[in-house]
Amino acid sequence: MFGGSFRVARLFGIDIEVHPSWLLIIAFLSYSLSEGLFPARYEGWSTATYWVVGTASAFLLFVTVLLHELAHALVAKRRGLPVPRITLFIFGGVSHLARQPASAGEEFQIAAAGPATSLVIAAITGLAGLLLGPLDEQLEAILFYLAAVNVLLGVFNMLPGFPLDGGRVLRSIAWKRSGSFRKATRTAAGVGELFGYALMTIGFFLLLGGLLLDGLWLLFIGWFLLGAARSESANLQLEGVLRRLTARDLMRTDFPTVVPGLPLASVVDDYMVGHGERAVVVANGGAVLGILTVTDVRRVPRSDWPFTPAQAVMTPRERVITVTADTPAVEILTLLGEKALNQVPVLEDGRMVGLVTRREILERLQLAESLGANTAPADEERPASPTTLS
Repeated sequence: MFGGSFRVARLFGIDIEVHPSWLLIIAFLSYSLSEGLFPARYEGWSTATYWVVGTASAFLLFVTVLLHELAHALVAKRRGLPVPRITLFIFGGVSHLARQPASAGEEFQIAAAGPATSLVIAAITGLAGLLLGPLDEQLEAILFYLAAVNVLLGVFNMLPGFPLDGGRVLRSIAWKRSGSFRKATRTAAGVGELFGYALMTIGFFLLLGGLLLDGLWLLFIGWFLLGAARSESANLQLEGVLRRLTARDLMRTDFPTVVPGLPLASVVDDYMVGHGERAVVVANGGAVLGILTVTDVRRVPRSDWPFTPAQAVMTPRERVITVTADTPAVEILTLLGEKALNQVPVLEDGRMVGLVTRREILERLQLAESLGANTAPADEERPASPTTLS
């Protein structure tokens, strides 16, 4: 969902990323505030002033969204959960946790931190607007806008629509009562789906009533929440299949190897097209030098394949992303998705001992689904997979 994001800063050891869709919402907010909201509420400003105040308000809104996400992330880090990055995108922001919270209380604290922070920001900016507003009308406009939007942000996020913060609070309560993370997730995801459908229905009727912009916005938000809730349910099933497996269980030990000087034409004919391999290991006398993938080959013009050795275009070993033999399968699948990889080498004691491919993982999932073995045993309730917090 967040492919293509780029890093803009690093705070408290957390990468702050911006998705390209964030640029669209910034532009839209700047325009709507500069040409709509502020001219309707404040008369007599110049066009340039409206645009300066509108653009500043749009950017400051996302600063408060970032503070909302940092609250989640810092509480999570304090509880020992790694948070590699925060992504700002069209619907606000998400904090990416390396694993699920380990207890209901932990999830409650992490989830509640965001809305609480938004409401605190609303109180501070509202009070500042009352105190400083009489001195500067433009400053008053910005502060009151931030106060109003952060009240909405805090209240909206506490609605029980998974994966909103309120949905995660709901899951923490259900988790505490049932003692089952999986049952609680199914409950929260189900409520989240209903919430998504409800927003889309309201948006549809707003469209029929002529409120085009409001209707479309609710339709998009409902669609996003519906997809996110379904994704969480799918991840739960996926984890049920993969949670007992590690790289050692999935890896191929008969991975194909080629010598460094073998021409690309031979690699393509004999291995990739000939046997359906998407990657081969380049080795010399048992020493692994790197890995040659379909992506590497595509960078070379077809006319040069007969004259280009594998070693010239392979990804060197020091740049290859690897996992250990004990890495959980869920983490490997997440890594493949985040890095857009089709395979990852497996190391043990510094030696390459296997290759885990996306194809092998998907085949295991399909096999488990066909056998109806897509849930974990009831006694395995401790969550382990990565998660995101909005």
